[in-house]
Amino acid sequence: MDALRDPSCLRDLFISSPLERFRHGPWSVVAIASKPSNEHHYGRYRYRLFFIEGSATRPVMAINMESDILGTWRLTKTTASGSVIVTSFDEVPEYEAFKSIALLAADSEAESHRPLTRTDKRARPPRRLYP
Repeated sequence: MDALRDPSCLRDLFISSPLERFRHGPWSVVAIASKPSNEHHYGRYRYRLFFIEGSATRPVMAINMESDILGTWRLTKTTASGSVIVTSFDEVPEYEAFKSIALLAADSEAESHRPLTRTDKRARPPRRLYP
């Protein structure tokens, strides 16, 4: 997968203290949470999970709990190819509920990027060009 191009991902990843770090499937995951304060009222994102492949230095996917201008909370999945809304909430869920839904969304992304395997037993092997 290609690295994320959204600069807000890198900004949030590097200026926030990690809530937790863990492995999930082929990724290292870094979770961050934005807590409300007088100076910062959640901002756009409440929770974010950043997914990093192997020894890469940039995330390839982010799953976010973000708010819109009407106050609805949305679980979004962001990859290099764009962002999609996975589901919406009237109230922000607790972190553990967000995490379990987010990991299911990440698993579906992993399934769609799984390499194809040849299952046709009648297919010829590749032709050798040199002896």
